[in-house]
Amino acid sequence: MHNDTKPRNISRTWTVSLYGRYESGSAKVKLGTHTVTLSADGRGDRCASIDGQSATVAAANALLNSGKRDGTVKLEREVRIGLPKPAASRLHRDLALMGILAGNHYAVATAALGRVISSLTEVQPHEAESVRLHASRLAQGLA
Repeated sequence: MHNDTKPRNISRTWTVSLYGRYESGSAKVKLGTHTVTLSADGRGDRCASIDGQSATVAAANALLNSGKRDGTVKLEREVRIGLPKPAASRLHRDLALMGILAGNHYAVATAALGRVISSLTEVQPHEAESVRLHASRLAQGLA
C-alpha cells in the first residue's frame, strides 16, 4: 500500500556514535562520532553524505545500522521540502474553487513564485498562501 501522506522531498540528519570494547571485553570505548545525512527528492532519487562528504546510500545505511547495533543513533533534524501530497491536493482544490482551470494551476504557481513549478508539491509550505493570493487576484481580474 502506498502512503500518500509522506512528503515528496525529505532530508534527515543523524549523529551516530560508535563504540567498541577492549580485547578483554571489559571496558566500552568510544570509537568515533559521525554525522549522516540521507535525502530523497520528488523522483525518489536518494543521496547521502557522511561527515559532510558525499557517500553512497549503502555506506550511510551501513553506518546507521552499525550505530543502532554497537552505539547510539540520534535524529538531529528532519527537513521536509515542499508541500506533502494532501496539502498540494488542497491547494489544487482551492485554485479550482477560485475558478482557475486545472491545466493552469502550475502556471499560476509559477507566476506567483517567480520560478518554474511543475507540481504543487514543489511549493514550500510558507509559499502556498502567496499562490492562493495570486490566484485570487487573477480570479478577480486584478493581476
